[in-house]
Formats: sequence, structure tokens, C-alpha cells
Amino acid sequence: MKSYRVRVAVALAAAGIAVTACGGPVQAGSAAIVGKERITSSELNDEVRALRADLAANKIPENQLQLSFSLPQTVLLNMTTSRQFQELGRRKGVAVSDREVDDIATAQGGWDQFNKVLLANAIPLDEGRDFIRAVVVRNKLAQQAGAGQDQAAQQAAIQKIIQEADSTVPVRYSPRYGKFDPQQGFVADDRFGSPGGAAAGGAAGGAPDAGAADAGAPDAGQAG
Repeated sequence: MKSYRVRVAVALAAAGIAVTACGGPVQAGSAAIVGKERITSSELNDEVRALRADLAANKIPENQLQLSFSLPQTVLLNMTTSRQFQELGRRKGVAVSDREVDDIATAQGGWDQFNKVLLANAIPLDEGRDFIRAVVVRNKLAQQAGAGQDQAAQQAAIQKIIQEADSTVPVRYSPRYGKFDPQQGFVADDRFGSPGGAAAGGAAGGAPDAGAADAGAPDAGQAG
């Protein structure tokens, strides 16, 4: 049986939601550590509040989001993937310009429209540009790894990027945000409730397919 990370890599690739987990202790007050960068619980709480404010401002009911995990867990996953791929890109000399980021939004109908896509995937708007930048980095790396038009080549590129991201910029999660199982993802936790919504459909449903294509590797890549 394929691991959870490999199974959801293709399903969530368009949204760019990373599904990563590595062992090791996480210092008190941390929600996750990405490589050497610490994401504090306070930062995560701020982003969850920001997301809820963005949803309210755009009249998007939180209970209509179809997410694979609880809202805090999904926000944390989005934060870690953004930082993981940006750091991997820096180490490998893969840069993404502001113009490339804007082009992704333009291809989706402009920022007003694309912001709704970000919010549907539990990405706070203040994290949006960095998240898109990370997706473009990921796709460029997948292209370098041999992602082509056929599914087999894309899957092989995904596998390679998963392994490289995990070994180069490992992610560790605090157990207070739920146990992460490689086969299942986040395990249900009473502190956060059951993982929300349909498994992969909601998280990737409104994702920027055209943006991934513009970056050169549709359906390619995600940290695992």
C-alpha cells in the first residue's frame, strides 16, 4: 500500500498542500520546525485568526470548506509547505519573481478571484503570495527532476521531490497539533475534532491548475 504522503501528493498537487512529517522533538512553544525555521504556536494562532477574518470578509462560511484536516492543522500544513519549498528553492538556486506570482493570479482571473481560491484551501491572504511562490518553486524543481507530460514521469518527479524535500528541509510537528501518521495523515484529535470534509477533493477542488501548468509541471510535486 502506498503511504499517505504518496497517495495524496498527486491529489493535492494543484493546491500545493504539503503533507510532511518527520520525527524528533519540537521545542516548547513551537507548532512545527521546518529545517531550522521555527513556526511558533502563537504564529499559527495568528494565521488561523487571520484566515477566519478573511473568510468572514469574503462571506465564505467556514463550515463550507471541505478540508482533509481540521482548520488549524490545514493552516499549519500550508505554512510548512510554503517555508519548506521556498527554503529548498533557495538552496538549489531556484528563484521565483514577483511577476511570476502575479502571472499565476492573472491566469486565474486576477487577484480578487484567486484570493477566493486561496481561502477555499485554508490559506490566509497574508500568506498567499509566499504560498504561490512555493508552489512555483515546487513545480520548477519537479520539472528539473524530469516531470513530463505523461503521468509516469510526473509521478517519478513527485517521488524524487518528496524525498529531496524531506531529507534537505525536514519538517517536525508538535504533537499538540495532532499525531501525523504517514499512512493516514493527521489522526483525529479531540482538541481539534475530526479531520474536516472530504479527503482530497475539498483541499484541491478549487486549486489553480492553470497556475501549476504555467510553472511548467502540472500535477507535479509536493513535499512528503
